[in-house]
Amino acid sequence: MHRFTLAILLSLHLPLLVVASQEFKVVGPLTQHFQDWLAKNGYTDDFVRADNMVTQGSYGGKTSDAQQIIKSPVIFIHGNSDAALRQGFGRNDMLGWENTIDYFLKHGYTSAELYATSWGNTNPNFASARTHDCSTTQRLRRFLQAVLDYTGADKISLVTHSMGVTLGRKIIKGGKIQADDGACDLGVPIRNVDVFVGLSGGNYGLCNCEGAGTIEPTCNKQDGLWPGDSCGMNYLDCGLTVLPFPCSGPTYSKFLTDLNGDMQQEAKRVVSAWSDGDDLIMYGTIVWGKSTCLIPRSTDKKTYVTYTHMETKELTYEDQYNWVNRI
Repeated sequence: MHRFTLAILLSLHLPLLVVASQEFKVVGPLTQHFQDWLAKNGYTDDFVRADNMVTQGSYGGKTSDAQQIIKSPVIFIHGNSDAALRQGFGRNDMLGWENTIDYFLKHGYTSAELYATSWGNTNPNFASARTHDCSTTQRLRRFLQAVLDYTGADKISLVTHSMGVTLGRKIIKGGKIQADDGACDLGVPIRNVDVFVGLSGGNYGLCNCEGAGTIEPTCNKQDGLWPGDSCGMNYLDCGLTVLPFPCSGPTYSKFLTDLNGDMQQEAKRVVSAWSDGDDLIMYGTIVWGKSTCLIPRSTDKKTYVTYTHMETKELTYEDQYNWVNRI
């Protein structure tokens, strides 16, 4: 099977469209009201992320004490090398959750009910270095908890994409992680998640990470996306649609094994969606005979045919809205 580094693959599937209007449809960052609340309540994390186009590293929050929160809040978690909102209008600039948040806003939501913060950075040359480490997971867990406490919501939903799927699942489930930056414990599970949407996640790893792929940190066997090098007598061919030999119970990364083995469901409704034409995951998203994008114990699933990896986030905003609102 061919080997591609994640940096190369990410550069190939970056958005190609140049927007003529040169105007952001959605502008962040977190409102001053939310920023003030975070400071008063002891949050020292940089959730604003002004390093991302000043305003485009985050989104969400009330404009004043008087603003009411009517709808259940939604948190959006992007994938590797992406950002909370659109980063520019060149062929290599990520769109973040711009299309989705814009659609939600046009259908009755307010900034007080929609939240996102960037993690990592948008340089695809660093994509192969990113893992499910303690630094990233703990920060995103704190953001999730902050939104819950700030809004006072009795339930919340998450919409996630790519590596954001496995990060999102872990910050809900909580528990221990043995990562490349040490060991940590995210705490008890968060049990008031109503809907969890996972778009194009690598829940069983990526076949481009098998074999020599583990040289890249993001593919490591501890907290990376290693799918295992063998299953039964099948060896280094995890992306085959039809495997030559029987396969059951492959050994894959510890982080993903622990995540999938945790029987606590992420939400009351868990939606998995992906595209057979995914140009990053490749192989029709197959890993040892099943789609790596299918979250264990999902209640709903949808398969697109021709969307690219990024298009499963950027062009499915109506489906995302319908899933969250149970339409």
